[in-house]
Amino acid sequence: MFKFLAKVNIKLSKLFVSLCLGALLSGCFTSKQIRTEIVEGNCVWDEVDCSESAIQQYPQFDLAFVEFTERGNLFDRDNVDKVYEFINSEANTDRGAAVFVFVHGWKHNAEDKDSNVVQFKEFLARAAENEVVGQRKVIGVYLGWRGDVSRIPVARHLSYWTRKSVAEEVGQGGATEVFSRLHQILVAQFSEVDNQGPLHKNNYVIIGHSFGGAIIVSALHDLLLRDLISARPVIPIDGTIDCKKVNRFADALVLLNPAIEANKVIQLREAAARCKFDDKQPRLMHVLASEADNATQIFFPLGQGVRLMKTLVPKILPRTINDKSVVLDETQLNLVTIGNLEQIRTGYLFYSPDTQDWEFNRCRDDLDSCGIRSSKNKENHILTLPNDPLVFIQTDKKFIRNHNDVFGCYVQSYITAIIFETQSIDTGYQGRAIAANESAQRSFGCNYSDFSFKQCFNNQLSDYDCELPQ
Repeated sequence: MFKFLAKVNIKLSKLFVSLCLGALLSGCFTSKQIRTEIVEGNCVWDEVDCSESAIQQYPQFDLAFVEFTERGNLFDRDNVDKVYEFINSEANTDRGAAVFVFVHGWKHNAEDKDSNVVQFKEFLARAAENEVVGQRKVIGVYLGWRGDVSRIPVARHLSYWTRKSVAEEVGQGGATEVFSRLHQILVAQFSEVDNQGPLHKNNYVIIGHSFGGAIIVSALHDLLLRDLISARPVIPIDGTIDCKKVNRFADALVLLNPAIEANKVIQLREAAARCKFDDKQPRLMHVLASEADNATQIFFPLGQGVRLMKTLVPKILPRTINDKSVVLDETQLNLVTIGNLEQIRTGYLFYSPDTQDWEFNRCRDDLDSCGIRSSKNKENHILTLPNDPLVFIQTDKKFIRNHNDVFGCYVQSYITAIIFETQSIDTGYQGRAIAANESAQRSFGCNYSDFSFKQCFNNQLSDYDCELPQ
């Protein structure tokens, strides 16, 4: 496919795209800031008009918006500083704050009527209702950027290349600042006063979808790579060896059907694969990609091929990882997304009609059961070690139904189980929960003393009213 695409005349392709965009973008969305003010009052009871407010208050949760320009800069620093102040005030209360950050993807923005905004509000309401985070104040932070450019379908599809570039600008620009500032507010300022665990007081969860996942990877890649490298002793430098615990950046970092090429995370995967971690190592990142996601499996490689065929000079790179010889194919790394590349896959999540239960197969010895069946992909698969801090999971079509199935009940249950898993290995969380009698209120399998991810996940399904797949 790549060789075929390379024969396309670049100049004619660019001219065609330019002409199409020029003709079709007359129905484009504004590139101006959407959240231009901050109002006080409850948004549900029509006390105020919240459609342009950077902070929205609801009975069960609050929602803040942070917006970026096309070049990845903050639109309004004064408003963002007020958002920080608002979150900081809640983080320093006795009950603490549970902050969920969501980064939307292509064809979305920060308008109230946007489907991602609506779904995120529903997600926050359920998190508060189910007491996922105990008595902590639930606050959502919606990171908005111009992912949608037009109401005209053809123009929206042709915006792939410009929107991917903008997502990369946002990730390399203001997003890193926002994630780091929230980390400072929710985590760092408490780590010095409590030796039992820096994240025990507040919750910090980051979720990204599609190009939103690309923004998160771009923003946090260097921070994660630095920590993974620091965990490994300087000597010896060869082989897979025991490594120190890597502290998590957030309670959960979840990428849903991320639209970013595997080349952007291959250094992270290599660094993690060269380490053996013990059972106290928390997960640093979860990548969930569905078999039903045609956008990343079909259209992403096509878009990447057109984008890179002029500049990419692919190389075949030999590696020895976990005492296994593999090769990294730069063509494949740049055409396939991080959730679809079998070489870095760590697990397969699916519903079994036989057991009428969700099953998980780790990609270790039996790669067939992990969905890796070709001999070439088996030969080059980077084996998964226990307690791997980076999780790349393919799900079946029932778990995530399509590319835009962002906050389905199965995904919500999974995110909740991640939060409980993180807390189960943190003594600071345990001490706080015991004092607040939180543990006794939790579903079977989600408690600190007897945590089981599968049992916890299955129990959350009933809390989220999930029906078993047909």
